[in-house]
Amino acid sequence: MHTITIAPGPSVASKARRLSRPVSTGLTSLRGHCLRVLQAHTTARALKELDNRVLRDLGLSRSELRAAGVQRHGLAERERWPSLFRTPLPR
Repeated sequence: MHTITIAPGPSVASKARRLSRPVSTGLTSLRGHCLRVLQAHTTARALKELDNRVLRDLGLSRSELRAAGVQRHGLAERERWPSLFRTPLPR
């Protein structure tokens, strides 16, 4: 009599883990983006509380507050204000 041996394949759990990695990575990325958007909004709101004289001293006008918040938190390319937030521009 002959015996047939079948090598075990990957388990259902390991397949599920492998398939869930891209979803998990995507959700982590989305969470990080949402957090940066919230931080940008909070920064712009805090800058809005400053008076025009202080904003002028910082080199900002009221029309640039939102852009400053967005650029500060990496949601847009930094064009200006490298010293405003005391972080160096990436090179």
